[in-house]
Amino acid sequence: MSQVIEMKKAKNGVWARRSAKIGTALVAGFAAGTAAAVDHSTAINDAFTDGSTNVTTAVTGVIALVAIVTGLGMIVSILRR
Repeated sequence: MSQVIEMKKAKNGVWARRSAKIGTALVAGFAAGTAAAVDHSTAINDAFTDGSTNVTTAVTGVIALVAIVTGLGMIVSILRR
């Protein structure tokens, strides 16, 4: 009879250790999940604003370059006459 009681204690001990490990893993998983769910909207909006600024600067530079080349072309054509 004492062997049966000892076997029950041993089985409960194994399950207790396993459940503790499983519980720890679940808590760690939930903590990692909430850490990954941080709001990144401000970073995304800042990146969008920076991208828009870069595109505007590039377009302005291309238009200015075309204007300079066109103006130089007109000056050269007038001087050839």
